[in-house]
Order: sequence, then structure tokens, then C-alpha cells
Amino acid sequence: MGQSMRRACFLVLIIILLAGCASTFQQKRELSKPMVAIAMGKIQQNDIQGALVELNRAAQANPKDPEVYYAYALVYWRTERFDRALDNATTAVNLAGKLGLEHPGFKGEAYNLKGTILVSMDRPEEAVEAFKKALKDELYLTPEYAHYNLASVYYQQGRYPEAEQSAKKALEENSHYAPAWNILGQVFLKQGQDKHAIEAFEKAILEFPQYTEAHWELAQAFFKTGDTGSAARHLREVIRLDETGLLGARARQSLQNLGEPE
Repeated sequence: MGQSMRRACFLVLIIILLAGCASTFQQKRELSKPMVAIAMGKIQQNDIQGALVELNRAAQANPKDPEVYYAYALVYWRTERFDRALDNATTAVNLAGKLGLEHPGFKGEAYNLKGTILVSMDRPEEAVEAFKKALKDELYLTPEYAHYNLASVYYQQGRYPEAEQSAKKALEENSHYAPAWNILGQVFLKQGQDKHAIEAFEKAILEFPQYTEAHWELAQAFFKTGDTGSAARHLREVIRLDETGLLGARARQSLQNLGEPE
């Protein structure tokens, strides 16, 4: 066999192997995908043990499925095993390309989860980088989440102009996203823009009337402007929505300090 023929045969072999690998991943994906879906449902039901059982099965069926590692990261984050959560989120990011257009924007979702985990680990600068990388994924379907998360990190760092900018970008992506209105209101309040803060909190509540935190923040804004009647009204709403919780208790104490009935 001549050299040119051997080279041609080698190239054909490579193409066959690559095609075989692609086919193998897709075949394995047929097995792992429904298992991940079941696991995600169990996570929503807070059945962590059940979710892990399904994810272990999925990982055995397809150890290269990035959705498996995303779900693992979510489980470990929720159970505060942050190191393991971060490792799995990183793996999900690294394997994201295997999904192609089957799950558009998956890399953005994985980076956003990685950033959220880094926030929980008190590593804000790394979290900011992860959120920014999420936003580089042009197919990311919910960029308002990453913009909101950036705004939250900047707010905690006292970087209010950057927080305001990120919150507004979140609202440009989705004007109905109540958490972005709430964080924008908090930013405005810190910057002494009380009227704008009240408007932002009211929009958050308009989008989500049961938004306990927004009612609490709005009450604080009204206190700041001297409108105790409006503040008391929203404190009562906090008590109604969070009767046995921490914010409910704080709202009850605030009403008592005002001499107002519940």
C-alpha cells in the first residue's frame, strides 16, 4: 500500500471514530436526559436523596452529560456542600459544548449557577467574573438572572452605581422581573433617591404582590420620607405574608414601636 493510500485510510478511520463517538454520546444522552429530568423534579420537591439516586444513575449512563453535573451542583449548593457544588458547576461549564443546540444557552446557565455558588462561598470577585461569562453566551435565555446577580454582588460591596446599571440591564431584558425592581429600589435608597426607590419597590410589588421583602423595603422607604401611615400599611402586609418568619417578627416590632395595631 502506498503512502498516499495509507494516509487516506488513516483519515477515513479518524472520521469513522469521530462519528462513532458523536453517535455514542447521543445514544447515552437518550438514557441520561430523562434521568436528569426526574432528578430536577425531585430537587424542586426537596427530595435530595432521591435526586442523588437519579443523578448517580445518569452519571453511570452518560459520564459526559453536562446537565448531570449542573444538577449535581444544584444539589450540593442547596445542601451547602459548596466545594463539591463548585467542582460540578465547573465540569458542567467545561462540557457545555457537547449539547450543541439541543439546550441553547446552557453554558450561560452553568456559569450563572457557578457564580451563585461562589457568592455563597464569599468569593464575590470570582462570582462577578462567572456572571459576566454567563452574559457572553448569546443564546442564554434568561440573562436578567445574571444581571440581577451582578447587581446584588455590587450592592453588597457598596458599588451602587454599578449595581444600578446592572439592575437596569436586567430590566431591559425583562421588565417584569420583580427581584430586579427590588434591588434597584434598594440601590436608589442607598443613594438618597427616595422617590425613585419607592417607585421601584411599588413596581416590584405590582409584578409580584406577595413579595414580602419588597413590602418590607417599601415600608423602610416610607419611614425615611416620614410617611408612617403608608409604612404601617406595608408592615401589616409583611406580617400577613410572613406571620411566623423573621421579617414578620421585625414588622410586628416596628408596628409596636409606632403604636400602631396589626
